[in-house]
Amino acid sequence: MKLLATIALGIVLLPAPHSLAQGPALPLEHREFIVRNFKTESGAVLPEARLIYTTLGRLNAAGTNAILLPSHYMADFNGYDWLIGANADRVFDASRDFLILTELFGNGRSSSPSNTPEPFHGPRFPVTTIRDNVAIVYRLLTEELKVNHLRAIVGFSVVAV
Repeated sequence: MKLLATIALGIVLLPAPHSLAQGPALPLEHREFIVRNFKTESGAVLPEARLIYTTLGRLNAAGTNAILLPSHYMADFNGYDWLIGANADRVFDASRDFLILTELFGNGRSSSPSNTPEPFHGPRFPVTTIRDNVAIVYRLLTEELKVNHLRAIVGFSVVAV
């Protein structure tokens, strides 16, 4: 439960990257975490809720180097490319950090109106909230990735994890 509170409340806000030169897109592998019968805060149950994510680096033996980077509104996880790399001007380095990059519900690749089958396709897609995103990311971290501690959560714009 402490990790869930950390996800929900421990967001570090960064300025948008408009003044920084964006590097080339990293070749990030799209992974899919599926939760069957996912109940949204609005009460709708998605038969298969999909969360698109990727990871860079490895979780260290002590489990202390995990950093969550949830996508910002209307973006995918490549929105963080400008922060990741071994260069001195980059914040995160996958040789040191275990980076977990996730995408929001409704952003197109995670469960969204455009990719969810009936009865939730298009305008019938349920309203999803920050709490819904927190819930599925928490399950990704604890069930799939076996992460029980985050060193940081970093995001900008409308950060919904």
